Amino acid sequence: MAFVPTTRSEVRAWLERFHAANDSLDTSRLADIYAKGTKVQFGNMPIINGLDELQNFFAGTWAKLEMMHHEIEDFDMVDNRIYQPCHITWQVKNDPEKEEITVPAFAVVHLVTSGEEKGLVGRAAYYMDGAPLMAALQRSL
Repeated sequence: MAFVPTTRSEVRAWLERFHAANDSLDTSRLADIYAKGTKVQFGNMPIINGLDELQNFFAGTWAKLEMMHHEIEDFDMVDNRIYQPCHITWQVKNDPEKEEITVPAFAVVHLVTSGEEKGLVGRAAYYMDGAPLMAALQRSL
């Protein structure tokens, strides 16, 4: 069940639940953490509008991953916004180098604060260098 965290331990618990859903590589679990009308942007890419579009965005890439893991580095919460640096590690299926790719990343996550979707992500921006992952995906073709 989604909730709006108010203490540091609650923010950590919220983030662990958030990352567990993503790291599962199961796009149906995105509904547990994102609002239906969510707006998500990765760096300079166009904004992804809505949960359905977000699930479609991830479906193709996640199907090619052996695993993904987010390691929380630190976090802070101001009002309904969580700021969080982390490291993301991926392993791509059929990568001839079998490389584990780890990159630093930063997230700004805005939570819905009322209504049925309270505690879900209403808006998010993620910043990282995706080039190492893209290179491994190309190698795996």
